[in-house]
Amino acid sequence: MSTVLSIACALLAWHSGGDAPVHWGDKELKSGELPEEMPASARAALTAWREWCAAHEYRLDLDRAGRLLLISRRSNDSAPRQLELALSVVERFDLDLPAPPTRREVAPLTLAAKPKDAPKPARGEKPLPEDPEDPEGADHPWKLAPVKPEPETSAPPVEEKWGSQDGPLDTQTMVLFIVTDQDDFEALLAKLAEAFAYLAGWAKGAEALAGFVLGDPLTAAYLANPPGVEEWDPDHELINRLARLCVLRRFAELPNWFVQGYAWHMEIALRQAVYCFPWRDEFVGVGEHSGWPGLVHNQFKSAALKPSDFLGWKRGKYVDTAAKASFGAVEFLLAKHKAELPDLLDHLRVHREEHGRTLDDPTHWRRDTEYEIPVAEQQKLLVEHLGAQYLDHATIFFRQEIDK
Repeated sequence: MSTVLSIACALLAWHSGGDAPVHWGDKELKSGELPEEMPASARAALTAWREWCAAHEYRLDLDRAGRLLLISRRSNDSAPRQLELALSVVERFDLDLPAPPTRREVAPLTLAAKPKDAPKPARGEKPLPEDPEDPEGADHPWKLAPVKPEPETSAPPVEEKWGSQDGPLDTQTMVLFIVTDQDDFEALLAKLAEAFAYLAGWAKGAEALAGFVLGDPLTAAYLANPPGVEEWDPDHELINRLARLCVLRRFAELPNWFVQGYAWHMEIALRQAVYCFPWRDEFVGVGEHSGWPGLVHNQFKSAALKPSDFLGWKRGKYVDTAAKASFGAVEFLLAKHKAELPDLLDHLRVHREEHGRTLDDPTHWRRDTEYEIPVAEQQKLLVEHLGAQYLDHATIFFRQEIDK
């Protein structure tokens, strides 16, 4: 198979090889050998990370379908169990949020035609400045080079991009790092910044975090034992971050309330507790970890759910009331509107893609990575898919069913 992997170009010298152990299903692959039957996206992910893993003594565990690559310290005897836990997340995700039968199409952006350059004279026809003293045939800086034959063209190579932003949805291999210590975490961030220039600024600030989730490249990481953090459960970090990767892989970027709410839904579904709290610094009491359904019940015992309670919650700041309302909203949607959810999420994806484009000039646009769908527009889409009374029904659900 002669597939050219674009991720290998993006990562420059990151080529396959080295002595990092690779496990694919029940097979341990030899160094530098990747079976032809392996999915192309999985080959791209392995190619991207194998050299780094060899240098830092990490192992690579790939599930049989090539959907998830789990990377952890080479001495990690828990890797098979962690991969099994990860696959339970993927299995639950497929049950909760299957891909919509028909994908919505993003409307193309109409751009003005780029201005044409001034016409150039055909090669070989440009007259030389007069130089009567120049002997015929002598080299001269003004003389035109002979016309070179046009290179033969061939069909462009098939490429496989590692990441979710521009690649086909539901096709990429997710990469999840379980990082041993701060030194390895910073080395991982440095490698990402080196390979993807647009992550350089983010990587500097991310050194103070205990983990991350990225959509492009489609990867996540967490520290197995972050210093100074109490009430920490690394299995919950795996569940939460992988749930968010699954959402990115299938639906790309979605509003923060749904992504975080679904990740907490997955923690409770699999482990009956919540331990992963992005952007939250304060101490979390033991009773809160397993008490989220009851806390949502109490929060809306005498108040009705409003769009502003959850639809306006933005990334980067933990807001307790918005967090619990988001979790509750996702629980309600999965319990009462599961059939409508895939198309609703696909509609949110398309809306964000179409409205999150910045026109720099009439001929050029770029993606606004900080774009958030306004609350009023989200509310309009939810009413379209769920009905005008969905907030009333959600409030009843919070009061009567969520903590049962």
